[in-house]
Amino acid sequence: MFSPPLFWLVAGVCLCLIEFFLPQLWSKKAKFIPLMMGVSALIVSLILWRAGITLGFIWQYIMYDGFNLQILYWMGLSLSLVIWIRPMFFRSKNYQVRDATEAITLTEILPGKTGRVLYEGSSWQAICENYEVTILPHQKVYVLRIEGNTLIVAPENLFRS
Repeated sequence: MFSPPLFWLVAGVCLCLIEFFLPQLWSKKAKFIPLMMGVSALIVSLILWRAGITLGFIWQYIMYDGFNLQILYWMGLSLSLVIWIRPMFFRSKNYQVRDATEAITLTEILPGKTGRVLYEGSSWQAICENYEVTILPHQKVYVLRIEGNTLIVAPENLFRS
């Protein structure tokens, strides 16, 4: 016998699998929407299963009489997840500097190691983009990007020909 929790469980798993097996086909605007719909179907399945155990439902009646209400819950949960949870997947971890801006080294930056630079009036931890270059103190460098709290820099002499 096909029960509503089983129906929503199968629907949720199928929607989640669609997201995982076809991610390259979605545009950025549509990413994670099938996943959110699948997760909400799994939540509806869990709610129906727990309610059935607690209240002793007869599934034949629930599948046909209450199915519109189940669809409404699923759509509401899907919309809520898409609005509030989905944006968390798109947060950028790296901050890109608009243009290469200048900084002055305060300490020596050894190859593959970090040093300190003076950037926009503050001392920042910095590492050279080229791991084979040593940058001496009081040299002008260009800030290429920011990763976390570390500046990725390149010495000025690399840009001069």
